[in-house]
Amino acid sequence: MDCPRCNVEMAEISGDENTAQRCPDCGGLWIDAADLNRVLLHHNLRALSALGGWVNPDEIAGMCPACNVDLVAIEGGERKSLHYDTCESCGGIWLEGPDEDEIAETIEWKQAAKEIVDFFKAFSKK
Repeated sequence: MDCPRCNVEMAEISGDENTAQRCPDCGGLWIDAADLNRVLLHHNLRALSALGGWVNPDEIAGMCPACNVDLVAIEGGERKSLHYDTCESCGGIWLEGPDEDEIAETIEWKQAAKEIVDFFKAFSKK
């Protein structure tokens, strides 16, 4: 599966009955919505559908690496600062990677889950 940003082959990360794909160049994560919700709920965060947000029709979000249709940019959330891309066909979620200085070549599932949790904690009410 190729990264929707870099067109580089992403590496699979597996663990805890969840899987994700990570781009070795930009550090972005591709995860199925069901796996994402399991991670969020396991860490006492609200499910993706409860975070709110709206489609930004003006943003070009790239192509879904799983089914090659246009991704949709979602923005908003409780703090009005949430941003991720999703595929309306397969339900996959694209999360931007960390700063370039922080991108590790390979990571384990626990680190990927931590990055996902940290990403969504930033958009939740305290």
